Amino acid sequence: MLCLTLVTAAFCQDSIKIGFSVGDFSSDRWSQEPQIFNDAAQSLGAKVLFEYAYGDAAKQLSQAGLLIAAGVKVLVIFPTSAENWEGIIALAHMAGVKVVAYERMLKNAEVDYYFSFYNEYVGRQQAKYAVEHCPKGNYLLLEGPTNDINSLLFLKGQKEILKPYVDRGDIKIVLEKHLETWNSIDAYNMVQAFIEKNNVQIDAIVAANDELAGGSIMALEMAQVTNAVVITGQDASVGGCQNIIDGKQGMTVYKSIRNLATQAAETCVKLARDEGVSNINSVMSNGTRDIPAMLLNTVVVDKNNIKQTVIAEGYLKAEQLNFGQ
Repeated sequence: MLCLTLVTAAFCQDSIKIGFSVGDFSSDRWSQEPQIFNDAAQSLGAKVLFEYAYGDAAKQLSQAGLLIAAGVKVLVIFPTSAENWEGIIALAHMAGVKVVAYERMLKNAEVDYYFSFYNEYVGRQQAKYAVEHCPKGNYLLLEGPTNDINSLLFLKGQKEILKPYVDRGDIKIVLEKHLETWNSIDAYNMVQAFIEKNNVQIDAIVAANDELAGGSIMALEMAQVTNAVVITGQDASVGGCQNIIDGKQGMTVYKSIRNLATQAAETCVKLARDEGVSNINSVMSNGTRDIPAMLLNTVVVDKNNIKQTVIAEGYLKAEQLNFGQ
């Protein structure tokens, strides 16, 4: 009993606090990701304090201030908006708190680290799939809001792949649009309006995520478009994967949130204890400075490898999807 008491006391004394500010729930992953992060941090003797802003940018800034005041050593931020973080980060640094931008970079702010995926490569994967299945025709490019730097990176990667096809005249980009949200309704409205106003055949829609892909599919179905349209996505959501199985969507890009959340938690604990970190493998500019980054690879998922990827890794369960006969 004495030994257990001493061990418990040592754990409590050594325990450090990490703050995690979650801005919104833009995909299915956020039902799992905080718990994965929390479990990994707790296994290393850290306590994680979470705040959820549910898409309210002003509320998230306020909540981040509360986490700093609560004595966290590291503040992890998945932002609703990438803008207006300069004051909060200055406050964090005054308190000796290290700041990590998680998945979405914070613009023009003195962020210490960035943990994410190779998001420019995500755009390349989407466009590469599209041109392999539709090397000629009219393309729509649907992106998320510009206050999410990832949206700009996806588009940059897409256009790098598409450029030679466009230059040759094989592909014509008839619509390139950053929507106000990542929501399927915005994509539905945009594609529906385009169909109503333009008498052109749509051959491919490079949609930056599964929500935008899903909205595009609804618009095509409502307009009774009969030609096959190649549609891309991202996030390996339940809806996106079901659309792939049903033949409505060609692919999605899978990001292993388990790998990201686990590695991020382990690195944050080291940062909180002022230990060296060894998994920083890149840099990413946020408009003010180059931020040391930990970036992970992504996987193209189509109808041929859904079971071997997202299901095998436990991201989705087989019973969440209808594979038919």
